Amino acid sequence: MKLALALLACATTVGCSAIPVEMHTSTTIQHSDGRVEHKETHWHGTLDQLPAQMGKAGKEMGAVTAQMVKELTDVPPPGEVQLEDLDPSLAKYKGKKGQDFLAHAKDDDGKKIEFKYVRLGVPQYDDFFKTAAEIYALVYQTTQIVGHMRQASGAILSTNVDASADLKATVDKALGKGDADAEVTSCLQLYVEQGQTLAVLVPQIAQKIAKLIQTGEALVASAATSLTNPKVIAHLDLVKTGLVDSVKVVKESGGLMVGFTKDLTGFGKS
Repeated sequence: MKLALALLACATTVGCSAIPVEMHTSTTIQHSDGRVEHKETHWHGTLDQLPAQMGKAGKEMGAVTAQMVKELTDVPPPGEVQLEDLDPSLAKYKGKKGQDFLAHAKDDDGKKIEFKYVRLGVPQYDDFFKTAAEIYALVYQTTQIVGHMRQASGAILSTNVDASADLKATVDKALGKGDADAEVTSCLQLYVEQGQTLAVLVPQIAQKIAKLIQTGEALVASAATSLTNPKVIAHLDLVKTGLVDSVKVVKESGGLMVGFTKDLTGFGKS
């Protein structure tokens, strides 16, 4: 009952949309053809938003996924990423407004975001489509958790929390405030619980981004010979577009995960 009440309180607290953020990341990617790309990302926005390029990549992947689901036949049913797919420890938050941000995800236009992926019946392709969807979901959930930790800490400390501030130190200071609002403190504690999981998970995935990009590019290049189902081959260009858009999502996530890793330093379970 205590968890349920805290989740209800979190669903009704003020969102983090008003907190401005400025982010700069730098990543280096080696492509499957040997090319080395250095990517700089500089972004202004608010903490509940995905950066523009990530949001655009996610929309494109979602649109082509929906088209593939509609047009591909004689293939296994599509899947959809749930919160517990990111990590089993997050299962207890599934469906809870204010904690399961995937279940209530919306884009900047207010349209529902679905973290779906197709299955072609070919393991290496199915795995890649699923992984891209999971990474998109992880980026979205982490964006929300980090933002809400800052917002709740700011509410407790009665101050605007600068997005460049040390998040762990700010959260610790907020949780140590004796006269803080009990409901907001409960919310913050729940965000911290997820933050502990994400602090371990995000760096692990970040280390795999470069390899995943190479894998995706190789799948695009070999699609014409690797895919043999005639009903899939009939839509080969569509499938390749889906792969390319999935690679974009993975690529855009790389720089963001660098920033998340920094934000979540100190939260990992010992």
